[in-house]
Amino acid sequence: MKSIFWKYFKEVLGWALIHSPGAVSVIAKGVALVFDDIREDIFWLRDQLNPATCEEQYLPEHGATRGIPQHPLESIDQYRKRVVKAYVWHHQGGKAEGMPKILKHYGYEGCTFYNCRKDDAARWAEFKAQIPVPERGLEANDYALVTWAVQETKPARSKLSALQTYTVTQGTANASGTLLLGSVVTLEPEKPKDAVLDVTISSGCGLHTITTTSLG
Repeated sequence: MKSIFWKYFKEVLGWALIHSPGAVSVIAKGVALVFDDIREDIFWLRDQLNPATCEEQYLPEHGATRGIPQHPLESIDQYRKRVVKAYVWHHQGGKAEGMPKILKHYGYEGCTFYNCRKDDAARWAEFKAQIPVPERGLEANDYALVTWAVQETKPARSKLSALQTYTVTQGTANASGTLLLGSVVTLEPEKPKDAVLDVTISSGCGLHTITTTSLG
């Protein structure tokens, strides 16, 4: 890495004596390197005074001054965001509408809250936190973190009664129907039409023919 101040001495200030090898050039180059180190230290110190850029080891100190302690199950990234946005965190805390936003910060989206007063008027201060199960599932640490986050940010008069989890499954349901058409057919014997019956009777005296007509 090139020295910023050495370049400044040569190109901006234009010191003629430092362009040639010699004692003055060596001293000027040494001073430039020291100034470079001081510059880096100033930048480092500036970053440590800001919770958004400070090193991990100094983050709890920033959190302590802002009343934001770190939970053992909270990641460094989650804690850093809370410390940086301490004012917003405190502003959302103690309000029912702030709890879903706070839980979303920890990766639990779509949380809702059920007021137990709907079931029993005597339980007007109690509520249930309803947590949809994420794709990764929920473990014991998740329940502990959610419970802590809710207890930390709920309204002072409210009391957490229970944690409820649920899973939403998406699918396709097909419905079909069958239309039956029927007819009744009655079979009846056909009525006979007019019929002619010829009967021939033989006798010893002769042949006699009788014709009978039947009207249907």
